[in-house]
Amino acid sequence: MQIRYRWFCIQLPARSRDLAVIVASCPFEPESAYGFARAPSGDASYRYLWRSRVVVTKLDAEGTPTYEQIESVSFTDFAVIELDGLIFLRIENAGRNIRDLLNALETLVGMGFTAKSVTFDKGRPSSVFNSVDSSKLVGLKVIGTVLADDLVARMEFVSKEGMVVENMEVLAGLKYKVELAVFELVLSGLRGQISFAANGTVKISGQIAPKLISLVEQDLPLFV
Repeated sequence: MQIRYRWFCIQLPARSRDLAVIVASCPFEPESAYGFARAPSGDASYRYLWRSRVVVTKLDAEGTPTYEQIESVSFTDFAVIELDGLIFLRIENAGRNIRDLLNALETLVGMGFTAKSVTFDKGRPSSVFNSVDSSKLVGLKVIGTVLADDLVARMEFVSKEGMVVENMEVLAGLKYKVELAVFELVLSGLRGQISFAANGTVKISGQIAPKLISLVEQDLPLFV
């Protein structure tokens, strides 16, 4: 199973350094529009929950529509990681609700809260590639490739055998930005896959997924 992750470096005011205490002050209760709870994984993992309403259309025997409002509860899990005096949030399967989560934390923390997305567009965590037995680039997506004065291309490459960007003649001499890079990794005979998107989304899967997460986080301070 492939899971998406995003990391954010957050800053808390001196008076609010204990995030566990902060989220505990806003539990998710039956009357709450949103709130927090401990995630099942425990440790420094939390769950942000919020309510939303969905309108369902039903047709009676004569085909006349009726509308019913159904309330649902959604959630996002996140973990708190402290490295080299910095605090990071690791958000799992992050979607458009990231902003809601960060806004909720800002409301609880107050003035002085900041959050900066960690991206890997200018480099990738070297600890990942230095710690595995082998790695190969199996997917690549680039954008902004100028093929002519008035032509900009989006190009995607896939290879089971692996690719070496420097040896790809089609990209030689072209200016482009890497939108997505996918790597297949092997460690102690076990396989895994990790992909880096320009917006900071990292997808991880395979038998060594937990190890890959820890290796990425080991280098997070280098990307702040």
